[in-house]
Amino acid sequence: MNYLYYNNTKSFLEEYNKDFPDALANKYRELFHVSPGLYLYNSWKGSIAYLYNLITALNSKGIVLEYIIPAGGERADAIFVGNTVSPSLMIIEMKGWRTMEIVDDYSVIADNKKEVNPSYQVLNYSGKIKYSIEGIENFNINSMVILYNILNHNKSMDGIYSGNERELIIKELKKNLDPGFDPHSLTTFVNARYRQNINLFEAVRKYHLDIKNGAMKALASEGYGLYSEQLEPYLEIINNLLTGTPGNYIIHGGPGSGKSLIALNLLLRSSAMGKQSVLSYRNNRMVASLRKLLDSISTGMSTLIKYYSTGRPGNPGVAEDKFPVHYDIAIFDESQRMTVKNIKNAGKVADISVFFYDDSQILGTREQGTQSNFLKYLENPHEITLKGLYRNGNEYGEFVNKLLKGESTIYPEPYDLQYFPDIKCLINTLKTKIDLGKKSALVASFTEAKGNIHDINSQDNIRIGDRIPSGLNLYSGTGIAVRWLMDPKKEYAPFWVGGESNKLEKCASVYGAQGFEADYTGVIWGRDLVRRDNKWVLGDNCEDFEIKKLFFKGKNGDKTSYDTAIELLVNRYRILLTRGIYGTYIFCEDSETGEYLKRQCHVEMDLNDRSNSMDVQ
Repeated sequence: MNYLYYNNTKSFLEEYNKDFPDALANKYRELFHVSPGLYLYNSWKGSIAYLYNLITALNSKGIVLEYIIPAGGERADAIFVGNTVSPSLMIIEMKGWRTMEIVDDYSVIADNKKEVNPSYQVLNYSGKIKYSIEGIENFNINSMVILYNILNHNKSMDGIYSGNERELIIKELKKNLDPGFDPHSLTTFVNARYRQNINLFEAVRKYHLDIKNGAMKALASEGYGLYSEQLEPYLEIINNLLTGTPGNYIIHGGPGSGKSLIALNLLLRSSAMGKQSVLSYRNNRMVASLRKLLDSISTGMSTLIKYYSTGRPGNPGVAEDKFPVHYDIAIFDESQRMTVKNIKNAGKVADISVFFYDDSQILGTREQGTQSNFLKYLENPHEITLKGLYRNGNEYGEFVNKLLKGESTIYPEPYDLQYFPDIKCLINTLKTKIDLGKKSALVASFTEAKGNIHDINSQDNIRIGDRIPSGLNLYSGTGIAVRWLMDPKKEYAPFWVGGESNKLEKCASVYGAQGFEADYTGVIWGRDLVRRDNKWVLGDNCEDFEIKKLFFKGKNGDKTSYDTAIELLVNRYRILLTRGIYGTYIFCEDSETGEYLKRQCHVEMDLNDRSNSMDVQ
């Protein structure tokens, strides 16, 4: 469910009373499993009362309250649906501020606090809905902002209305939503599925000029604008870059929260401003892929991408001793993989250093990029948290976290999650998605085959097939042969950026999957983390060079090693399970764990049947 309420406006007028906000609060608890805060609850009282007053002057329309913007946590306050000739939406952002002064296209001062400009906010909602929702391609989409507690506001932007401009608002609503209302348009809209308009690499390639020019409104209108929580740190950092204000920023976000998107926006914009800029990684696969991407935009642009750690004193990374350059801005993505020494150096290598990290994606004991270490070793760090999960949605993100904690899960309805007891069925299902023009990829636990980067034809590179090095005979007779993706410089960019993942002939381990995405991923769950006696335990096989010794030390009775290995394996599966934008298909090589995963992925009815069962009251 992607809303708190929807109905026709005639029924809304009949249902509305002083207890209506309580009904919304109950729906909020049901959907988000927490209570709405007092500020939100009180805002409903004011905004919905104002909407009620508008609706009394309209013919019957559709109304949706608190509509969740695709793949994110932000919500449009109200959306009207109308027009039988050409289905139309009017997206309304309701603001209960007492004062508001516009700073620029992206910022306002509201009630003495800096906020995202609501005009940008609602434009971004419009773009996201227009380009990220299936089945509404023929809908006209417009938007407005209502400052319902402000009278006679001196506005300098179209589409912003003061509370005393009721007649103008009604005129605009009628212009866009008359004549009539088709209930089918309302059900089509509220039951429509999310589809990501474009993936990160494609977006950067397509919109790099807008990004470099800081044209965030143009990006928003095309459905690729930053969400409010992403825009705020971007604007603050760019402004500090303009004014020469130094600082350290540590930005935490879960898988798919938009960390890399913000990082690339900062890089391209700052370099276009003539600033000395760099974006750096430890992940050689990501470096190779981004360099290829940027060179496809402009030859030589790849020099903006560097390693922050090389381990080679003669050629140090950006966050290592004796790095020879000082930058205006240095951006560090996947900073959870830093050592303490990297953190210290990175905080001094630029006037502004920006650290994007997720400590739930730490992969080894030498990785020390945690919140406590950033706060301890950086001078006056500015801490920011990204709460949304925009790649595959908050519901699925919550499902993955609860699954890996061993807690009771709720099936993430908007997401295509399936368990397959047969590997051939999983691969054939991915092929059907590929035939529909979707990008698919296989990822697998680092088990059964250790890999051999020096000999691409080595038996050690066979991850799925008749002759797996570990001796596992699960795939005997299937005719399937899938090899490890091995060479970071030659294989990863074609696989993730060039579309070769669709061949389904190779698979990526967690090291080759971190930071990348596909429309659909097939996850091969191995024999390293298994379910026994209602808890996660170490299994029988691990070939992961980073934790193999730790794994078997834990198996042999060392409790500290055991607990650490479990934690690091959980982090690996969190990454593997969150690469798919639309869906994740799971096959498990351990039968008992497979039965457990099957139960967690079970849904009682087909999602199409589920959506078709919802009718307007």
